[in-house]
Amino acid sequence: MGATTKTNVLIIAPELTTVSDDAWTLVLSDVAAQVSSAVYGTDQERAQRYLAAHYLTLVALSSSIGSQASGPVVSESVGQVSKTYAQGSYADKNRYDETSYGRMFNQIRKGCVIGFTVMTP
Repeated sequence: MGATTKTNVLIIAPELTTVSDDAWTLVLSDVAAQVSSAVYGTDQERAQRYLAAHYLTLVALSSSIGSQASGPVVSESVGQVSKTYAQGSYADKNRYDETSYGRMFNQIRKGCVIGFTVMTP
């Protein structure tokens, strides 16, 4: 277990090579603080990798279009292959839905973070 690296993130997201070194440093630092081994256990590095790819994809999108990306990704296309994602209720949505890396992070998070309910007598 340990912090992810730029090399590991680029293995899953090679399109992020154009993102500035300053953005990489900042995002990797933020992700290391946000995704701890106490919560994610053996999935810590994998969760950090996908969360970093998610954040950096948003940085790359905002740089290329000159504004913040908004709204969830509803479909993706590569060549003649395309994939459309189901649209659940708005309550089921979060910023992680905006990229495929964020959706993967969300799956990892749901498998590691146990919800709890406080019951009062």
